[in-house]
Amino acid sequence: MTKSMQEEWARASGGGAGTSQVEVPTHFGAQHAARPRAQADVRPRAQVTLCRSLSVSVGGTTVGPRQLGGAKPRQILVALLLHPEQAVCKASLVRLLWGGSPPAGALSTLEGYVSLLRKRLEGLAPGLENAVRTVPGGYLADLAFLDVDVHRFRRLGLTARSAVAEEAVLAYAGAIDALTGALLPEEDVDWIEQAREELDGELLQVLTDAAAVALEVGDLGRAHRWARAAISMDPYDEPAWRVVLECCERRGLYADGLRAYDECRRLLAGELGCTPGPGVREAFGRLLERAKQVDDDPLAALMDAVVRLHLAVSSPAEPTTEPTGPGVDRADAGDVEEDWRLLERFLSMARRHTEHPSRLSA
Repeated sequence: MTKSMQEEWARASGGGAGTSQVEVPTHFGAQHAARPRAQADVRPRAQVTLCRSLSVSVGGTTVGPRQLGGAKPRQILVALLLHPEQAVCKASLVRLLWGGSPPAGALSTLEGYVSLLRKRLEGLAPGLENAVRTVPGGYLADLAFLDVDVHRFRRLGLTARSAVAEEAVLAYAGAIDALTGALLPEEDVDWIEQAREELDGELLQVLTDAAAVALEVGDLGRAHRWARAAISMDPYDEPAWRVVLECCERRGLYADGLRAYDECRRLLAGELGCTPGPGVREAFGRLLERAKQVDDDPLAALMDAVVRLHLAVSSPAEPTTEPTGPGVDRADAGDVEEDWRLLERFLSMARRHTEHPSRLSA
């Protein structure tokens, strides 16, 4: 799922010259202005979802993108929400809606679309139309009325980075749960695609950071799940691979860890022509050492032998490409022979069992 999000917004007095206005290019960063005071007595609170699909919900009622007045009104709402609590000037909105070829009377048409959007919001909940405020020269989304999933993700991610231990893990969990899919996948305009890529990048960073913190506090389930999610977004994320290997080590899943290392090694060698970095290699070394100590588990010993044989025949010839560290030595001919004999014994037993099932020894 685009690149990686921030800050808790404080309230400030709104309206008139006190409201900041910015010229918005086709790039939406994570800058946030102070929150202006809502001007309506009625202040409903709507849940807004930008990920997976645009929706606005109040109570038990939800409207989707088609109920917001059509493509242009919903794009106006999206533009304001992607640049939260700063005024977006009308000229910028015209460029975002029509590019370099606006229609005649574009400003009047824009104002009509804003009016239609407000009516649809009012129809959902009286007072919600005030979420789209008019400010000198433009419009602003008042977040006193709106709880937006992307903003919640950024806010909780920021909270997690300043928290410690279990509190950080819980904040990261809330941030990750806030995003339920890609940002507005049904929209294919350039400026939304760019915002989608930025959000994916921010999510990737949060997943990687969250996995490391969860590993540190011993929450191995979340650590492994978040690391794997990060790898699904960026297969070359070595910090996430290291977390996967260390989770396998702490759980005693040494064969799984060795397979994960081989998956990482093959990917990096095949796509980038390099080997895993020191952190991943050190975790692999510990896994291999622990696996050698499992004398009472024939299946684990067999799996480790298979992994070592695979590494022996597929690793590059340069000595610097092999992992180094405790328990990790380049396999010599004797090691290869020993692993091969173990594998050969297992295959022989399996063959005899296939021919004469009763002859398989325990």
